[in-house]
Amino acid sequence: MMNSTRTLVLAALATALLPHAGQAADVNLRFGTVYKQDHSNSRAAAEFERLVEEKSNGAIEVEVFYGEEIGSEREMAEMTRLGGLEMVMSGLPGVGAFVPELEVMEAFYTYADIDDLIRVSRAVKDDFNALMEPKGFHLISMMYQGPRNVMADKPIHTPADMAGLKIRIPKTPLFIALAQQWGATPTAIALSETYTSLESGVVEAVDGASESLLGNGFYEHAPYLIETRHNYYPQPIVISMQTWESLTDDQKRIIEEAGIEASDYQAELLGEATDAANAALKSHGVTFIEPDDLEAFRTPVLAAMDTYFKDKGETVYAIYQHMLDVANADED
Repeated sequence: MMNSTRTLVLAALATALLPHAGQAADVNLRFGTVYKQDHSNSRAAAEFERLVEEKSNGAIEVEVFYGEEIGSEREMAEMTRLGGLEMVMSGLPGVGAFVPELEVMEAFYTYADIDDLIRVSRAVKDDFNALMEPKGFHLISMMYQGPRNVMADKPIHTPADMAGLKIRIPKTPLFIALAQQWGATPTAIALSETYTSLESGVVEAVDGASESLLGNGFYEHAPYLIETRHNYYPQPIVISMQTWESLTDDQKRIIEEAGIEASDYQAELLGEATDAANAALKSHGVTFIEPDDLEAFRTPVLAAMDTYFKDKGETVYAIYQHMLDVANADED
């Protein structure tokens, strides 16, 4: 019954997204994102729209839908996979639900900074596409986020302070492993339900990048930000394989070029956006805590990551090792 209801919901959303009559463009791309319109990812999505339309002289039209306007991340990813939506910006909660191997791209403590993340993401793009395309997605480019930190309703200085802490995590096994290594109690809740869960005490902490923590108002119930810096992570922009295979080589080139340029634009925005978000969080009374010993948080998680991805099979573990090699090359 639940699967039947879900199918009806997705069908209704797809119907609502049907192109408007009279559109003059040769190709119409609907592009969904969970991020609100003022987020750096959304501003870059708008830049992608502008670039595609400019480069194609209007022959390709892009319409971006922001802030879960047309469905949750999982729903939009499923619509894209089935061809009912052309494009989505989606990570583990969406595309990752259909391509679980992609969780390797969010391996904790892999990247020292955003520059590492960008270099690694581009180095393994072909590896990711080899995993995505058989499942109905083609990877265009990525946006970038981080660092993810922990925001809690009490001060935390060491992993011992996290014992039993009810922390909201995305609905992915990787984040369960993270919380368990810290001794916290992982609680999988949708992003849209997290504020009320903090308010009611269902969870006591949440992890995320500063822009998201600020934009969702989590500081109102969790006024301590612990700088664990456990993750910098990419947000893939994917296009339905059905749509991708229907495009000409020139159309594909335009979309790929626009994707890379939009990614570069977003990377430029990110540092400024993170600084501004941190300043705003502090103005709201959030106390920033630098752990006394960051290695106490990092070391057990890194050890768990090696075991975790080794258990995922040779293909995934090889990608993980490639990621580490690229990230660590900058330290030589």
